[in-house]
Amino acid sequence: MLASMSFKLQTQHENIDAQIIIMHLKKLFYAIRYIKRYETSKELFCCKMTKSSLVNTCVLKMIGYFKKLG
Repeated sequence: MLASMSFKLQTQHENIDAQIIIMHLKKLFYAIRYIKRYETSKELFCCKMTKSSLVNTCVLKMIGYFKKLG
């Protein structure tokens, strides 16, 4: 685990167990995933058609948002 880190991170985390590092990384990436999911949901809920837009383009945009959420 430590071999894949930069030297600065290696010295900072050399006394920490690999399981603890993995747990912290999971928490970090879970938070990032949650934020991206929130932003995608927000874009989906704010998606509105304008008078000059086509239904097809709006539907395709919404399908893209649903795929991101899925």
